[in-house]
Amino acid sequence: MSFFKIICGVLVGVLLAIKLKEINHPIWMYLSIALSIFVLAYILNRLSFVLDFLDGIMGEIGLQSGYFEILIKIVGLSYMCEFTANVCRESGFAAVASQIEIGGKLTMMVMSMPILVAIVETITSVL
Repeated sequence: MSFFKIICGVLVGVLLAIKLKEINHPIWMYLSIALSIFVLAYILNRLSFVLDFLDGIMGEIGLQSGYFEILIKIVGLSYMCEFTANVCRESGFAAVASQIEIGGKLTMMVMSMPILVAIVETITSVL
């Protein structure tokens, strides 16, 4: 299924959610979350092809894939935090959304420590 079809379906869903929100029907929130999960599932399906391709390139070059895996996990965490924070904001929980973003940033910083240590070791070995 092309992304154009996904966009058209989501647009119809969003217009329906807007109408439901105008008449104060509570199902608009569930429709909004379902549309977001639908798009996220499509993107994750496409992302597997990219990850397989990049993993193949890393194998051919002979680079250590441990750092690459850390970077992919950090990118995935940032997308999940963004998605969750947006759902919280849409639901009216802006304070919770801010806390999710701060927690995600701190977690990404901790996850990136092995890469930072490797960079510092490389710099000190050259000097």
